[in-house]
Amino acid sequence: MKADLFLINGPKKANAFHASGIDDFELSPKGQIEIDMLVASPDWTLYAVEPAKGKAMFVEMPEGSDLSNSVFVYQDQYDQGLRAAILDLDTFIEASQAIAPPNHLSFLFSTGRCGSTLASRIFTKLPDVWSLSEPDYLTNIAMARLKYPRAELVALVRAATLWTCRPPKGQAPTTIVIKPRSEATLIAELCQEAFPHAQNVFLYRSLLGWADSIGKLSQRAMDPALVYAETEFWRDWWDHVMAGQPLTTLEDYFPPDHGPILASEFFTLAWDLRIEGYLKALRRGMNFTAIHYADLNKNREQETARLLRGCGLSTDYLNLALEAFAVDSHKGSVSENETPAMPMPARQRARAAALLARMGKRDYVEARLPD
Repeated sequence: MKADLFLINGPKKANAFHASGIDDFELSPKGQIEIDMLVASPDWTLYAVEPAKGKAMFVEMPEGSDLSNSVFVYQDQYDQGLRAAILDLDTFIEASQAIAPPNHLSFLFSTGRCGSTLASRIFTKLPDVWSLSEPDYLTNIAMARLKYPRAELVALVRAATLWTCRPPKGQAPTTIVIKPRSEATLIAELCQEAFPHAQNVFLYRSLLGWADSIGKLSQRAMDPALVYAETEFWRDWWDHVMAGQPLTTLEDYFPPDHGPILASEFFTLAWDLRIEGYLKALRRGMNFTAIHYADLNKNREQETARLLRGCGLSTDYLNLALEAFAVDSHKGSVSENETPAMPMPARQRARAAALLARMGKRDYVEARLPD
């Protein structure tokens, strides 16, 4: 079996935060490469899975690269990839069967902007653990979740996870931890079906704290003046942030004469989608350890110990884990927290709170999710 081989000449992604895709690079054809070579070399890393195109893409990282050092895996793959290999999904799934599954696997699901990147960095401090922050394949599959049969999606999750769980040569971790982007919460059940023995954590945050943080991130991703203007800039982000949810969803919340839907109202729908995705998985029998951002900040030792136990790990190295709090977990990334951004204006906060009240939902300032 072979894959098509390409030289990466440069990037062409519209925005650094958009989901990874096989059209993200300027490519030059370079023939083909044996699939066995992709399997054998962990320098060939899974970049994107696109069911609509029927393809998967790998990028070759510099020799010996360790993606556990990446704040965001998808960003370093995009910035440092040397060559690309593209193959059809049937071959992708078949070839994954030659890859041994990890001894122990955990998923860190989240709403995003809730300490999940910090949580991923915590695991990098521990011996015998390999932790990846935001490989993007689960984002791709989440965005396709409403368009393909469940069995096909589960097969993709399993194959893509196996391809992803290949640490650098010379490393033999007993535990692999994958922290996907927040959209993956909507397919948590598919991950559990693909890996029934995996352990799961869900990290989350109160609505207004989350919305304010997303607003600041949005300002770093585009013209800051657009974010809180009364325009619907978010339509360009709908398919990614709402993971393929149809735009008609808006009709359930806004009357035709509502006028422009503000950023904070869009953020409220996105936050609620993730919270409901978690609750749905919980109702259907998935086991999680749920950790609130405020508790992780206030009770670091206690909540970090819960995080470790939630992933089936001993707290013997708790002091090592706590060292992760000393550094900005986003430092050096596209979402570095030191980049200036304005807080959410009062009018936007009020609109977010009013929408949540109309929906009859909790904001999780004081309340806590069950686990």
